[in-house]
Amino acid sequence: MRRRGAWWLVAACLAAGPAAAQSLDKTWLLQVGAYFPDIDSKLRVDSSRGLGTTVDFERDLGFNRHRTLPAFLLEWRPGDDWVFDAQYYKLGRTSTKSLERDISIGDTTYPVAGRVRAGFDSDIIRFTVGNRLFQWRNLEIGAGIGLHATDFSVFIEGEGSVGGGTRSFRTESRSLFAPLPTIGVFLNARPGRKVHVNARVDWLSLTIDDYNGRLINAEASLAYSLHRNIDVGAMYRLVDYRVRVTSADWTGRVDYKFNGPALFVQVGF
Repeated sequence: MRRRGAWWLVAACLAAGPAAAQSLDKTWLLQVGAYFPDIDSKLRVDSSRGLGTTVDFERDLGFNRHRTLPAFLLEWRPGDDWVFDAQYYKLGRTSTKSLERDISIGDTTYPVAGRVRAGFDSDIIRFTVGNRLFQWRNLEIGAGIGLHATDFSVFIEGEGSVGGGTRSFRTESRSLFAPLPTIGVFLNARPGRKVHVNARVDWLSLTIDDYNGRLINAEASLAYSLHRNIDVGAMYRLVDYRVRVTSADWTGRVDYKFNGPALFVQVGF
């Protein structure tokens, strides 16, 4: 009883702040939400002549730091111990701006005051397999492994030159699919009859073939049951990753971070 009381104290503390949103007694859970992140994206594309410019897409290219993104989560609990999660969200942005400095992307240098158009698209899929290591009636704590896969596509186009030569209209584009394995921990709790709390952290830092990556995915949310099968809630999510690439198609680096609140509706059965 003393041990159970200590765990309930932990759950109550988590519920008092932003926390999460999974039901403990549903086999299937479908969550649909709107995510409102602040975005920070940087890119560097090197060439045979040396390092490229580290381009800040929000500062250098005028990209909007704030977007509303659709987000989807599907969860399956086939038994007492295992839980499977699949999550998807997408971010696409374009912008046109006159440059305030020279920037070099691959072989092309785009000059200061030149007008360029750029785009940065990403599709993010997260899949995890978790084991509920410690279970009580209204609280569970577990660990899992997963895959955080991001499909990047980026371009910049405008008047530029190669090696200081004559300027002409040039387009530099790159794409990257970065499947990064993760390990993580999670907590699910039901501190009240209609209140569901969830928190999780996934992490990675390793080198795979042409990629050197570091990823942090953290989220916490709180949901309220309107009906036996329907919840509404809010969450806060942070995704922060860096990928260094050394391949024949692309040598460089991507730094990508977004964090902010989300609102959602979920249906469980």
